[in-house]
Amino acid sequence: MAAGLPQQGMLDQVNQLWSMLDDMSQTNPESYQKFIKRHLQEGLEQCAPPEPHTCVETRILDPEEDVLYINLCGWSRVPAPESDSAPVPLSAGKLEKVNEGNEVYKLVDVAYNPRVLKRGEEDGIEMDQLIRLAMKYIEQQYEVRLTRSYELASYKLKGSATRMKQSLSGPAKPNPQTPESGGSLLQQIRCLRVEGEAESSPSIELFTEKGSKPRKAGFIEVLSSTELEPAPVQTPSYHLSVSKDENGRATTIQLNVHLPEVSSVSECDLAISQDDVLIEVQDRYRLHLNLPESVDEESVNAKFNRSRRVLFVTMPVL
Repeated sequence: MAAGLPQQGMLDQVNQLWSMLDDMSQTNPESYQKFIKRHLQEGLEQCAPPEPHTCVETRILDPEEDVLYINLCGWSRVPAPESDSAPVPLSAGKLEKVNEGNEVYKLVDVAYNPRVLKRGEEDGIEMDQLIRLAMKYIEQQYEVRLTRSYELASYKLKGSATRMKQSLSGPAKPNPQTPESGGSLLQQIRCLRVEGEAESSPSIELFTEKGSKPRKAGFIEVLSSTELEPAPVQTPSYHLSVSKDENGRATTIQLNVHLPEVSSVSECDLAISQDDVLIEVQDRYRLHLNLPESVDEESVNAKFNRSRRVLFVTMPVL
C-alpha cells in the first residue's frame, strides 16, 4: 500500500482486496488456493527464525584485548541486495560478554539474507568480504579495534541457538491464538492478528562512519561494498636468522622487523604458532612468514626498540 494514505483510504483498499479474494474463491477456486498458499508460504519464510551458518573467531585489540566470536546467520527477514552492486543489508545483535565455564569471551550475532550467504558458500572471496563487512560494522558500532586476521571455527554457532535468536529477534513473544477451525480459509485468515502490531518495524539505515549517534542493537544496517576496501598496507623489511648449537641443531629463530611508522609495541598485533608468524599494525603493516623450524609459541619473547623502530622476536625451537 502507498505510504501516507489516510486511515479510511487504507481501509478502502483492504476491503477491495477482500472483495477481490471473495470473488476469486467463487469464480476460480484453484487460482484462489494458489494465491493464498503462495502468500502464506512467503509469510512463513518471513517469520522463520535466524539459522546459524558460520562462526568466526577473531580478537579485539582495543579498548582491551579479548577473544571475539562472530556468529554469521541466515535470516529471511533481512532483505537481499537489490543488485550485485547494491549495498548489503545486515542485522546484528548486541556485543555480549560471555562466561562459559573457564572460558570468557565476547560474542556478536550478525545476520545476512540466506541468498547472500549462499553466494558466499560458492565464492570464497565473497565470503571473506562478508566476514570483513561484519567486522567493520562491529568496529564502528561498538567502538572497538579488531585484528585483521580471523579463523573459521569448526562449528556453526558459538553459544546456544536460543540465545542467538533472542539476540537478533528480541525476547520471545507469546504465540498468537489459533483461529477457530471451520469456515473457509479466507475466513480463518481474517481471524489472524499480528502480534505486537503497535511496535515499529526495524528501520533500515545507512552504515555511517565512526562518530555518528549510537543505534539500538537489532537494527538492519545497509553497508556499501565500497567500505570493504582495506586501507593499503606495506610489507615491512625484516631479517630472519636461525641459531644452531655445536651439533648443527637449530635452537632459536630470530626475527627482526623494521617498523618505521610505529612508536609503541602496543600498536603491533603479534600472532605466532609452531609453524608461522603474523605481525600486523592496523592500516600500515602486515607480515606473514612460514617458519623454517617448529617453535615453542609459549616461550616466544618480543621486544620493541623505539629508537631504532625495530621489533625483535626471539622464538625457541622445539
